[in-house]
Formats: sequence, structure tokens, C-alpha cells
Amino acid sequence: MGNGWHEWPLVIFTVLGQCVVGALIVSGIGWFAANNDADRQRIVRGMFSSGC
Repeated sequence: MGNGWHEWPLVIFTVLGQCVVGALIVSGIGWFAANNDADRQRIVRGMFSSGC
């Protein structure tokens, strides 16, 4: 069985998935808090470039 090396891909996938969901939540809050359309467009471009 070894030392659990077969679990590392699942751990990495889970951590990366949680990071993406966290970034989506924070970006969404920032989008709602933005005052004008220019700020919202910048946030949306950032969300697309980060993969959210």
C-alpha cells in the first residue's frame, strides 16, 4: 500500500477546487460592492482570466 502517495492527486484537486470557489465568492462580493460599470467590468475580466 505504501505511504498514501495515491491520495496526493485527490488532495491537490480538492485544494485547487476550494481556492477557485473562494475566489469566485470574493469576486462576487466585490462585484456587488462595485459602484460603477468600469469597476464591474474589471472584476469580470479578472474572473475570466482566473478561471472562475
